[in-house]
Amino acid sequence: MTKLRITEIPDEKPVRVTVDLPADLPRDLVAYAALVSQNGQPVDPTRLVPHRT
Repeated sequence: MTKLRITEIPDEKPVRVTVDLPADLPRDLVAYAALVSQNGQPVDPTRLVPHRT
């Protein structure tokens, strides 16, 4: 059986991607952020979008 060796993981830098979204999605995120921020701290709507890794 061949022995597998773990090599160094290459440095992966984030990449900026621009997409066109339907007009209602940003409005919904702003409305949702307003509801969430009622619990205390203000919430930036861009932080509500999940990031995949």
